[in-house]
Amino acid sequence: MMEILITAVLSALLTLLVVAAWAHFYFQPRLKRALQQELDEQSQRAARVIADSVEEAVKRGLVDGVRALPTREMLEQTSRSLARSSGEIVGDRLGRFFGKKDR
Repeated sequence: MMEILITAVLSALLTLLVVAAWAHFYFQPRLKRALQQELDEQSQRAARVIADSVEEAVKRGLVDGVRALPTREMLEQTSRSLARSSGEIVGDRLGRFFGKKDR
């Protein structure tokens, strides 16, 4: 009776050893590859979603920025003032160059 019990225990241990070896050398690497592939796919999807949301946010910001620009009249007034100031600066420089005295 003892020999049957020892044989059963050794058979169970041998079976566990074979299953552990199979899991370690076959199942685990296969599972790692599958999980890595799934992780890569999910990260690519997340990158696309993030890129799309960032692109949309930039477009919204650009549109809002353009809408917030000053009115046409203000731009014209600023342009005229800038042109007048530039003309005065150039006139002063040319006057100095050609020897005109400051008033």
